[in-house]
Amino acid sequence: MKKDIDNLLARYFGGNTTKTDMQDLENWISESSENQLYFDEMTHLYAKLGGKELPTVEPNTENAKKTFIAYISKENDNQSKPVYRLKSVSKNWMFRAASIAIFVVLSLSFWKLFLSEHEMVLATQQTFKQEFLPDRTEVKLSQNSKITYSSNFAKSNKIIKLEGEANFTVGRVGKGKLQVIAAETFIEDIGTVFAVTAYPDSNYINVKVREGQVHFYTKSDKGLIIKANEAGVYNKRTKTFKALVQKLDSLAAGTMRVDFQAIALSDAVDIISNAYSVDIQLAKKSIGNKRITVNFDGEDVNVVLQIMAETLNLNLKRVANGYLLSEKKD
Repeated sequence: MKKDIDNLLARYFGGNTTKTDMQDLENWISESSENQLYFDEMTHLYAKLGGKELPTVEPNTENAKKTFIAYISKENDNQSKPVYRLKSVSKNWMFRAASIAIFVVLSLSFWKLFLSEHEMVLATQQTFKQEFLPDRTEVKLSQNSKITYSSNFAKSNKIIKLEGEANFTVGRVGKGKLQVIAAETFIEDIGTVFAVTAYPDSNYINVKVREGQVHFYTKSDKGLIIKANEAGVYNKRTKTFKALVQKLDSLAAGTMRVDFQAIALSDAVDIISNAYSVDIQLAKKSIGNKRITVNFDGEDVNVVLQIMAETLNLNLKRVANGYLLSEKKD
C-alpha cells in the first residue's frame, strides 16, 4: 500500500493523475491526520525544489478533513487504520538530495560565469594605482584613468583599452603581443617599458618609450616606430603623428617626476624651470592660462617641453637663454 501511495503522489506531482487517482488521493488523505501532514510536507518540499505548477485539479482536502472527523467520531470503530508516515530516514534522504541538487546547480552556475569571457576593469579617481596583469605586465595607472581587458587576457591575445594615462612594463607570460588601444590609435609592444597619455577630452595622445620600442599607429596610418628614450604624439583632430627628437642640445636629462592634472601652463613652466634649472618664457601671458594633463618621469627637458607644446598646440623655440613657447599661426 505504501508503494501505491508513493506512486500516486508521484503521478500527482507530475501532473499525470486521472479522476480516479484524485478520488483515491482524497480518500487516503481523509484516513488520518498523519496522511494529511505527509501530503502537506510533500507539497511544501516539491515547491522548495522548484517543481512545476501543481495540477489545476487539486484533492479536496477540506472535504477529506470532514470525512476524517466523521470517521474518528464513530464510537464503535476501534480498528486501527493504516498510517503512512514519512520515515525520518526518508525525510533526511530527501532533504540531503535536495541540498545536493541545489549545490550542483549553484556550482554549475558559478563555473559557467567564471569560465565565460567578461570584461575586467581597473580604474582610478584621485589616487595612483599599481597592478600586475595575468601576463605579469606591470601597470601604473595615473589619476582619473581606466584600463579594460578581457578575463581571458594572455590566453590568446593581450589587448588593453586605455582612457587616461598609464605606464606599462611588459610581462612575458602567456600568448600574444601586448597592444594598447587609445581612442583610434594602437600602441603595439616590441619588448618595452613605455607610457601612454590618452585622456578622452584631449586632442592628443602621447607615447614615451623608456626601454625597447613600440609601433604607434592607426588602422589608416602606419604611424611611427618609437625607440627607447623617444616620444611620439598623435593629433586626433588632424589625424597625424609626430616624432619627438630626444635632444636638441647638450642639456642633460633631469630627474624630475611629476604628474600634471589639469594644471595651468604657467604653473607647469615654473615647476619645470626649477627642476631643470632652465629658463622657459611664454610669448604671451594668456598662454599660461592653458591647462595641461601629462606625466613625466625623468625625461630630457627637450622631450618634456616638446610634449607640452604639441599637447597645447604651441610652438617651441630654442633661444639664447632657454626656451620660448608661443602660439602657432593658422
